[in-house]
Amino acid sequence: MNRYDLVLLGFIAERESSGYDIITAIKRRELDRWAKISTSTVYNRLLRLEKSECIKGRVERDGNRPERTIYSITKKGMTHLRKEVVRHLVGFNDDPRQLGYAFLFATQPREVAKQLEKHARELGHQIAAIEQMIQDEPRPTLHPEGPFLNCMARDHLQVELKYTRAAIEILDDPEKASKLNGWFFLNFGSRKFTNGEEITLPADLL
Repeated sequence: MNRYDLVLLGFIAERESSGYDIITAIKRRELDRWAKISTSTVYNRLLRLEKSECIKGRVERDGNRPERTIYSITKKGMTHLRKEVVRHLVGFNDDPRQLGYAFLFATQPREVAKQLEKHARELGHQIAAIEQMIQDEPRPTLHPEGPFLNCMARDHLQVELKYTRAAIEILDDPEKASKLNGWFFLNFGSRKFTNGEEITLPADLL
């Protein structure tokens, strides 16, 4: 199972739903933005989940509207869902951005800094939007600081913004940027290998 199935099974466990219902809920809760779930993915995964007997579909017609398939979760599906929820809660999933930062030595520092500056601005807009959602949520909430998931999303974005700005500062400093000579040298700066050599890209590649 993957994160798409986790989301779909979760929605169907919450209430019986059609593909359209799920897509509408995904857009309303902005899961299409941070979980990267497209319309085609929803329908493809629904078919697979039904084939694997994790969900069961029944065809319904409402008046003159076209027929639609309503899905309910099965006992097997609920078992898988519970396992996936725990796996996502306690598993360690590295942020793919770490790989990008690890190989910064292979980029043109100022060019990447400009892209990160744009990303930082977008992060700022997203944080502001979530802050507004937190303020607009009626109180009290189960989490004393506000809606739990919104607060968690805001805090994650704030950490990402912090390190995006830190990377920009390094890339904008020619001396620091020159020390990005290899894998994970962002952690330490330039390091010599046991043979005394350092990795340095040819000037025409920088």
